[in-house]
Amino acid sequence: MDLKGKDLLEFTANKGADKANSSYKKMIILGFLAGLYISIGYALYLKAISSSDSEWAGLIGSFLFPIGLLLIVVAGGDLFTGNILDVAVSYLLKKVPLSLLVRNWVVVFLSNALGAVFLAYTYGEVLGFNDALMQTGTLQYAIDGKLNWSPWEMIVSGMLCNILVTLGIWLSNSSKSNVGKMFLLWVPIAAFVYLGFQHSVANLYLLTSGLFAGVTTIGPVLSNLLFVVIGNILGGAVVVAGLYAAAYGD
Repeated sequence: MDLKGKDLLEFTANKGADKANSSYKKMIILGFLAGLYISIGYALYLKAISSSDSEWAGLIGSFLFPIGLLLIVVAGGDLFTGNILDVAVSYLLKKVPLSLLVRNWVVVFLSNALGAVFLAYTYGEVLGFNDALMQTGTLQYAIDGKLNWSPWEMIVSGMLCNILVTLGIWLSNSSKSNVGKMFLLWVPIAAFVYLGFQHSVANLYLLTSGLFAGVTTIGPVLSNLLFVVIGNILGGAVVVAGLYAAAYGD
C-alpha cells in the first residue's frame, strides 16, 4: 500500500536518518554515482536540443533528463538536491543532529561534483561531445542561460527547481513499486528542466564542460553554484520539507 501524510513523512525521515548516518565511503561512492547519473540525464537533454531546431526539441530533452534521477532512486545513489529533502525531514523530526545533516550535504555535494566532472571530461572532452556542442552553439547558449542571471534570480530559480525535484522524491518515497516510483518522479523532474530552473548538480556538469571548452571561467561558475545551492536548499528544506513537517509532524 502506498504511503501518504504522516506515514510518508515518517518514512522520509527514516530514509534521511539512514543517509545521514552513512559512512564516508558509502556517501562518496553513492554521491559520485548520483553526480554521474544526473550528468548523463543532462547530456541527453543537450543532445536533444542540439540535434534539432524544432520547437519540440526542448520538450523531448526535458523528458529524457529524468532518467538520471530514475537511476539514482532505483539503482542507488545520493543526490545533494534529493538529500536536502530526506535529511532535512529527518532533522526536523529530531532523528539526526544538525552536524550530521551538514556532513551529509557537504560530502554528497562534493561527491556529486566528482561524478559531474568525470562525465564532463570523459564524454565531453575525450569523446568530443563538447566540440560537437560548440559547433552548434548549444554549449555557449546553455551556459549563457545559466550565468546571465542576477544572484537573486539564481536563488529563486534554484528554489523553484528544488521544489519540483524534492516533490519528485517525495512522490517516489510514497510508492513501494519501482515502476510507480518511475512514473511519479518523471513529470516533476521534466517540468523543472522544461521551465529552465537551475539545478546545482546539473549545473556542475554543464559549467564544468564550459570550463573544459574555454567558454567560461571559474569565477562566474563558483558564483552561480553558490546562489543556486542556496536556492536549492530553500526549496527543498524550507518549502517542501519544512511545510510537510509542519503539516504532518507531531
